[in-house]
Amino acid sequence: MSAAEGVVHAPGSKSYTIRAALCAAMAEGESLIAGALQSDDSTAVLDCVRGLGAGVSESEQGIVIRGGCLRPDSAPLWCRESGATFRFLAALAATIPGRTILRCAPSLARRPMQPLVEAIRQLGAECDFDSLTGTLIVCGRRQQTGHVRLRGDVSSQFLSAILLSGPRYDQGLRIDVSSEVVSERYVQMTLSCMREFGVEVCVSEGGRRFAVPAGAYMPTRYTVEGDWSTGAALLGLGALAGEVRVLGLCRTSLQADTMMVELLQRINAQVLVDSTGVTTRKSALEGDTFDLAESIDLLPVACILAATAEGVTRLTGIARARDKESDRVAAMTEGLTRLGVRVEVEADEMRVWGGAVRGGVISSAGDHRIAMAFGVIGAAIGDIVVEDAGCVSKTFPGFWDSLSSLGVKVQLDE
Repeated sequence: MSAAEGVVHAPGSKSYTIRAALCAAMAEGESLIAGALQSDDSTAVLDCVRGLGAGVSESEQGIVIRGGCLRPDSAPLWCRESGATFRFLAALAATIPGRTILRCAPSLARRPMQPLVEAIRQLGAECDFDSLTGTLIVCGRRQQTGHVRLRGDVSSQFLSAILLSGPRYDQGLRIDVSSEVVSERYVQMTLSCMREFGVEVCVSEGGRRFAVPAGAYMPTRYTVEGDWSTGAALLGLGALAGEVRVLGLCRTSLQADTMMVELLQRINAQVLVDSTGVTTRKSALEGDTFDLAESIDLLPVACILAATAEGVTRLTGIARARDKESDRVAAMTEGLTRLGVRVEVEADEMRVWGGAVRGGVISSAGDHRIAMAFGVIGAAIGDIVVEDAGCVSKTFPGFWDSLSSLGVKVQLDE
């Protein structure tokens, strides 16, 4: 066990980095993206837009993308494990004349894709997805106008994908959503990013109808804000093991995981929020009930906080966590059980009993958020080994270095 004290910077938002890279690639001219995340996911989107003909380079100020004239690549575009990259590029490929092949890692191939495939077909492009090989083939075309009806209750990324490609329709695009939109804040992030690149989407019918105007993205200088999903793990570390200040987190952000502040406050953690970041201090935590349906990426860190809190913590709205980089419900249940924590699971709910937590060897299930969560509780109680700890490179390669800089003893297997 080691105390954690100090200041760290939150990495750039993964969600905004990917959205900005796509908008910049579609804008005719040169854009600068400052503060972009540097990780496997951001490398995936940058490699893919480069493959479609966009120029990508680095400067002292950030990533420079020269976009505009996109064309299919003869080689498959490798999206790695980035669900946003894979799904957003699928919709973009529908507007690029010719045959585009996208490939993804097995962990992503098992996640839902069919609603987006069907939407792309509605828009007149050929689209086929082989989940066994993780290969998606899109035969796109120059799009004049479009109208698509899309489900919103599986993943908000499907709606964001179609929205992002909308400005490439010569006479505009209309999207009707046939069900409630899950993770609606991510859709708001998409609309915000599009606005920064000069496209204003009209939203009506209570958020069920979207009209993307004819026009084009404009090149711009875009600054990526800090990532709340990753910052949540660092804030959890402060609440369990010392005092940690995370810079670059804006409380008024559209990111859904700003809910972490409320979660910490309700479990009796000491939290200080100001204009430059958030500070948490070690506290005697108390169990509570949280609906994570709109902040599903908080599930792993919420579980490890619950494991040390007094009483029982109920986490509801968790069903979609089964379709992430791993089945996060199963991975957290297995890991916590190994640490002597009582956990009960239902279809859309977890109950975690706080108390004495013992050491153990934990599988990360190859999932960056699982690895970070158990790294945090390991810093608090000691004697925890996280297998495949390097999987944090998906979104925060510097995670273990950040823990070390805060005084946490970290030993990684070479």
